[in-house]
Amino acid sequence: MFPKGLVIAVCTGVLSAIIFGVYLEQLNSKKQGLEFIEGPSLSVMTDKQNYLAGQSIQIRIINSGTQVLMFSDKAPKLQIRALDGTTIFSSNIQNSTLDPKQESVFVWNQTKNDGTMVIGGRYVVESSTFTENEQKITDSVTINVLK
Repeated sequence: MFPKGLVIAVCTGVLSAIIFGVYLEQLNSKKQGLEFIEGPSLSVMTDKQNYLAGQSIQIRIINSGTQVLMFSDKAPKLQIRALDGTTIFSSNIQNSTLDPKQESVFVWNQTKNDGTMVIGGRYVVESSTFTENEQKITDSVTINVLK
């Protein structure tokens, strides 16, 4: 039939591919997950990474720590920037504080501050806040708007 060496090589290759695939899947799932930690922590998440032009984007701002987070009224709590740092959109979040494990949800319809639609490209969604001790913490996520 088949040479013994060929069968061993094919079986080893298939087994290695399965193990490597499982390993990569675990790495990817850790990136997407939300971890709650001790101390102050802020997490920004979207429902997915790639969006069609004009599609609504759901943004979750989550207190993923154990301390109350306070949002300043002086600065925007949510910013969407192009990769060159240009602010495309900014908004305040309804809650002025977020208790541990509490979240604020914002839906962005891909419009700029001037009311025009964004073009396809890669954007950074960022939120900044302060802890009770006035320590600034920031988190961001990158999204793609497809043409």
